[in-house]
This record gives sequence, structure tokens and C-alpha cells, in this order.
Amino acid sequence: MLDDYPKEIDLRDGQIATLRVLHQEDEDRLIMFFLTILEDERNFLRYDVTERESLESWFGGPRWNEVFPIGAEINGRIVGVAVLKGYRTQWFAHIGEFWMLVGENTRGLGLGRILASELFNLARNLGMEKLSAELRADQLVAIKIYKQLGYVHEGILTDYIKDAKGVTHDMLIMGCKIKDYWQRLSDSQIYPGNTIINP
Repeated sequence: MLDDYPKEIDLRDGQIATLRVLHQEDEDRLIMFFLTILEDERNFLRYDVTERESLESWFGGPRWNEVFPIGAEINGRIVGVAVLKGYRTQWFAHIGEFWMLVGENTRGLGLGRILASELFNLARNLGMEKLSAELRADQLVAIKIYKQLGYVHEGILTDYIKDAKGVTHDMLIMGCKIKDYWQRLSDSQIYPGNTIINP
């Protein structure tokens, strides 16, 4: 699977982005990228991606079935990040957690769909059957994106998370079966490289 990277992909505006596995030497550029994302968009993550300590668990591998980060670059600048997280515990070995962030200037060019397909394919190759996502219930843009990918609502936890101001919010749990994702693409003849999605 590592042999698939780096790879070049065409975006809808004619730009070429390079997808590759992220490593520890990318920390500084990763932090710079995450600082360009609005804080409200970063808040649905379980940790602060602008802090170096929070990124440490990403590196040293990648460690299969734990964390697999893929970055998208244009002219050496990170413009998107997608992360697949797995679990070694037998109860959850078939489940993966997936999230992604795409820079504002690169949204609407199909990069989000491409990154999603990369991680869905990776998850399938790793034997995962389902991907889950946890996000704040009022993050309507993020929810719309996950729905476009085929995620459905699976539950809600009330007053479960707090923002930087100490205000509590409901947390929405969503899930998507990997085989259903690929079946939808096949049925609709939609392919990652030519699909617009925000991000």
C-alpha cells in the first residue's frame, strides 16, 4: 500500500496535487496548514492539531491499523490532510475512524472526494468494514460533506463536548459501510477524480 505513494492527481481547475504519506519532518508545514483552517472547523477533532505534541502519535510508521495520514500538496505546500485511524482491539478491529480537512482555497476542486476515496480504499485493504465519524451536531457543513460520502446518522450524545468558551454541544455519531460507499460510486458511475465536493 505504501508503494502507491506519492501519486499525482488532477484537480478540476487544472492544478496538479501530489498525495503522499506524511512523516515527522512534515510537522512544521502541517501546523502551518492547520492554522489556516478556521478554529471552528478544527474544533470537531479530539485534539489540537496546531500543537506539536498532538501530532506525535501520527508518526513513526505509519503504524498500520492505528494512524495513517495522507497529505495533498501543491507546489510543496500542504493543501489538504486526511487521516485514517484504526483499532487493535478485537471488538473494534473492523471499524475505522476517518476525518479530513481541505484548505479554503482548494475547496470545490474535487480534492475532498479524492482524499476520501484514498482512505476508503485503504480501509478496505486493511480489512475494515465500516468507518465512523464523531462531530459537533451544529457543524452543518461538515455533516453535509459526510452525507455526500454516504454517512448516515447513528446516534447523538447530548451536551457531550465543550468548545473553547466552555459551552456544551451535542455530539453526532455517523457511520458508513465501506462496501456501500463503493457500490454507490459504481451504480452512479461517479469517480473521485471528476467529482466536486466541498471541501
